[in-house]
Amino acid sequence: MIKNLTLGTGSNRNLLLVALGLGLLTAVLIGVFLSTQGGDSGGQVSGATVQAVVASQNVPAGTRLTEEMVKVQPVPSNLALAGVFTDAKTAVGQVTEGALVAGDQITPSKVTTTQVALAQFGPNAPLSLLVPEGMRAFAVAISQTGAVGGLIRAGDSVDVILSNPKSAAGGETFTTGGAACFIAQDVQVLAVGDNVKAAAGTDSTAIASSAADSKAVAASLAVTPQQAWWLAAAQTKIKDGGGVENQLWLSLRPFGERGQVADLPVCGVVPGQ
Repeated sequence: MIKNLTLGTGSNRNLLLVALGLGLLTAVLIGVFLSTQGGDSGGQVSGATVQAVVASQNVPAGTRLTEEMVKVQPVPSNLALAGVFTDAKTAVGQVTEGALVAGDQITPSKVTTTQVALAQFGPNAPLSLLVPEGMRAFAVAISQTGAVGGLIRAGDSVDVILSNPKSAAGGETFTTGGAACFIAQDVQVLAVGDNVKAAAGTDSTAIASSAADSKAVAASLAVTPQQAWWLAAAQTKIKDGGGVENQLWLSLRPFGERGQVADLPVCGVVPGQ
């Protein structure tokens, strides 16, 4: 319409200037409005902020959060998620339900705790929830004689003994000056056969809720990654039928006795022999 106006007359020229001025004013007002709303235009968001715990790096699902994986940073109040953690300590130690991307705000719905997971599973909790942090569940072959007459229960503490003083495995040889040596001391029994340690409670209730199984052929122990390596090497290999070449002995500890006993023959490793 404007292009059809004759610019030669003064009135038409004035109308064009007014139209251009109104258009410029409208553009300015729209820009001011968007900036005050925080918008989706990618510009900076002004206004009040809150402290929020966010992922400092990409975190896979099912990962226990550590201090290095999270940080606290200010987030605009209108962009903060409901229930977002404000203290990093509340997030550390929890396990991610799904994958987190660096910068993601961390809320209770995105993580879970061992206690919450145990409550969801009830009495049929998976063994992974019962393994202490930093430890591994490792199965060893047992017999009625090698497991204190088959009377060991899930929740007990045992010492693990190798009775073969020389057992070659993977180019390395276990050796000791006597006829037997200790591979590990003060090891918690997580399961005997299919009988799993209680999910919660004191050691006494954990043992009381489990049952001895004299016919069990395996016991699952809570060990360090290094002890798991020792146990695998000590048993050497799995034979046909599921047994192992070298069976270990489990020495039952009295209830409440913890820690290491000094001056015991400890298995050593001589590489390449």
